[in-house]
Amino acid sequence: MSAPKPPNLVPDPTPEQLSVLSGFERFSFRLADLFSRRLNFLARAWNQTFMAALTGIAMFRRLNMVGLENLAGLGPEDRLVLVANHRSFFDFYQVMAILFARTPLGRRIFFPVRASFFYDHPLGPLVNLLMSGMSMFPPIQRERRKLRFNEYALRRCIAELLLPGTVIGIHPEGTRNKGPDPYTMLKVNRGVGRVALGAGAVPVVPIFLLGAGNNLAVEIWRNLFEPERWPLDVYFGPPIRLDDLQDRAADPVAWKEAARRCVAGIEAQAARQREDRAGTPQGAGTASAGAPRGSRPAGAEEPQP
Repeated sequence: MSAPKPPNLVPDPTPEQLSVLSGFERFSFRLADLFSRRLNFLARAWNQTFMAALTGIAMFRRLNMVGLENLAGLGPEDRLVLVANHRSFFDFYQVMAILFARTPLGRRIFFPVRASFFYDHPLGPLVNLLMSGMSMFPPIQRERRKLRFNEYALRRCIAELLLPGTVIGIHPEGTRNKGPDPYTMLKVNRGVGRVALGAGAVPVVPIFLLGAGNNLAVEIWRNLFEPERWPLDVYFGPPIRLDDLQDRAADPVAWKEAARRCVAGIEAQAARQREDRAGTPQGAGTASAGAPRGSRPAGAEEPQP
């Protein structure tokens, strides 16, 4: 007799939740959902080969990593939540390339993303497919009349994190921070806290990133020809302590506190990066040349994608 199949831990949206989406949004969601459930092996292969190589061409000569030891001991079956500030379109691409090149973590990666463009524009699914293997999932709605769907999106993130080897990267700010000060974060909602608590005892690692722009061609040029002038700082902090909140995973007050701690973890790494760069000139919204104390210089010991 064959062994019984394990229960399906990943929920489907209710008809009511789907009803707030347009027809094209439902198509885009179903396509990404198919990749998540059935074709994730293709997404992993694509991201580990093409996207890792493309990101490497745009970053590895100028990359300055600090704190990667905070991921030590995690293996391919471990689950992980990454929380990071959001200044560039390519923030989590940098993180993904680092994880693939320098850690044994699982390659089953998801990045919740705003639904506008990626799920409601004809080019959105194509960009999602080419740039992430449909890993920019699940979609997060911003329009008030569609917010009902976000209840499902959060439940989906939690459900995915119950599966071994899953890594989810979340920007607690929810949108790209375009302000002049990269060390001041936008207001954070409690959704990130709900996900962090809902998946149980999953490590939540804060990351501060600085140095990337939003034009891929420019990023490649800087990496190939001006790496010393345009370094990329990626600071990994120690896992955030949430164990005292775990028995309150259904409490919105606990979600808010967990979200606050996520932001505090990112801000601690921002302060560390700022101190390391103190006394060096800044340019074009990015840290300038000169590696932080106690870390390898940008371009040294480059990881290979």
